[in-house]
Amino acid sequence: MRWRDRIIVGVGLLGGLVLLFTASGLMGGIHQAREEMGLVVNAPLENAPPSLAFATVAMGAFRGLVVDVLWMRADRLKEEGLFFDARQLADWITILQPRFAAVWDFQAWNMAYNISVAVPAEQWEERWRWVRNGIEILRDRGIPTNPKSILLYRSLAWIFQHKMGDVADDCHRHYKRELALDMRRLLGNPETNETFERLAAAPKDLETVLADPQAAEFVQALRSADPLLDQKDPLELARKYLGLRAEPRRFRPEAFAVIDKYRGTNGLEAFDVFARATVLRQEWKYEIPFMQEMNRRYGRVSIDDPNDRQPLNWEHPDAHAIYWAELGLKRAGNPDRYSIDEKNTDRIVFHSLQSLYRTGDVVIYPTGQGPATVLTLPDLQMFDSCNEAWKNRIEKYESFEGGNPKAVRGGHRNFLENAVHSFYRAGYRRKAARIYAQLRREFSEGEHRKDFSMPLVEYVRARIRHEQESSIGDKDATEQVLLSLRTAFFYYAIRKDDTAAGYERWAEEIYQVYQKRGQEEPGRVGLPPLAFIKYQAYRQFMEDRFFPEELRRNLLSRIQIERPDLYKQIEEQRRKEAEQAPGGVSGAVR
Repeated sequence: MRWRDRIIVGVGLLGGLVLLFTASGLMGGIHQAREEMGLVVNAPLENAPPSLAFATVAMGAFRGLVVDVLWMRADRLKEEGLFFDARQLADWITILQPRFAAVWDFQAWNMAYNISVAVPAEQWEERWRWVRNGIEILRDRGIPTNPKSILLYRSLAWIFQHKMGDVADDCHRHYKRELALDMRRLLGNPETNETFERLAAAPKDLETVLADPQAAEFVQALRSADPLLDQKDPLELARKYLGLRAEPRRFRPEAFAVIDKYRGTNGLEAFDVFARATVLRQEWKYEIPFMQEMNRRYGRVSIDDPNDRQPLNWEHPDAHAIYWAELGLKRAGNPDRYSIDEKNTDRIVFHSLQSLYRTGDVVIYPTGQGPATVLTLPDLQMFDSCNEAWKNRIEKYESFEGGNPKAVRGGHRNFLENAVHSFYRAGYRRKAARIYAQLRREFSEGEHRKDFSMPLVEYVRARIRHEQESSIGDKDATEQVLLSLRTAFFYYAIRKDDTAAGYERWAEEIYQVYQKRGQEEPGRVGLPPLAFIKYQAYRQFMEDRFFPEELRRNLLSRIQIERPDLYKQIEEQRRKEAEQAPGGVSGAVR
């Protein structure tokens, strides 16, 4: 070989070595990117179904091509309304790509959002089934296969927070009711810390329960009473038992007679706790100790006693959103590398807490015909947990992002200001004073400072005057009084008497402030008599078909029996209105 050829070969080899060395230096970044995208399998799939194990090995490099074809076919089936076929293809796709978290995320979104809304709102049961399918594919299959993917925890939390907890879906009240009823069967009403302690201590296997002779006798009697209850699988037995407690008519009369016979016995109590804990653990995939941790961290705090912390309201979807988001942060979070997915998951916790503060009190009221009505009301007991979340979020964002998170601090001040008025309006004046004191401590100086030097009562009344001055006039003031009284009637109808009394006092205070302003301004006519506004608020409530008829009847009967003075005022106003109407028609209060 000539020297010239040798030099060319040598330069080529040297160049190849340089390129190889350079490429090896890039492998670290490529490997890190693959880890972040969930494309690295660090451990083999364990306990996988035979179909999944075969597909992940046999198809090799062709899996990606097959998945692309199936994906396009599934989208076409969805557009054609062939939902069951689309679901089958979704199963195949996730079998072929079990470690790619985005596939599970897409399919869950497709079921809970795209397919569900393609079903008419009148068929709410079918919609609810598809929402549940979206939840289950993440909870039961996606997360167990990808336990370190924070994306899947966030997506599951988002379905609870947005699809079920928000109002965007026409059937959101049905979703809320079904979830609330499921949780009520498992956790009781009201939920207590003692209930969670018993559930956490419940045995995880049926054999331990049956070791108690009384429990074994009860279970044997239950199985003998109805073939539907003769289940060998513990989870299925627990489901049937809870179904019997909720809907006895679906079973033989002898089955519920067994419950009546053993009611109050240790045997029934032991099996009842086991059944509820089993469904929570195996069907809902909840770790009960972690639920208790969420209760201790974010639970409702008594307005009168800050040391009395009760559980979260698990009947509300946002409590479940908090659970899955926090579980994702615990299992898949990386405090040293604060990713966008982790930040978005953290935000779900924070926004769910705010939602529980605004709408966390779930009221289920029977309608007499069809499904019960669900109403969501502010839960002021969530204030302390929400307030702490604000503080922690400010500290966290200052630590990770550096400097002062202006929007967060400004939002916290607005939250506290609104809370002062919410508690004052509901009649909790001492709590309002404590929140006002916090405003003085934290926002009297600095960039977000504001004047909080005036006494609490003057501060609240100044806000009333500001709202009235910025409004059009007497009509708006009348509306404020009327809406407060209508809210008072609603709370009185559902037997939240303290809150009702607070709103009634608030309406009277608004009325007095405006009337005083009218006296100081010559020529102002002023508001109608308070008794007249009160009657109009009552009439509007009684004529609002949004509220169940039983709820409206309950209000009338309570006023007649417990508030005869108020009933007399309403009847007098009704009579005056009837006399002024054409023909002078009169009648009793509806």
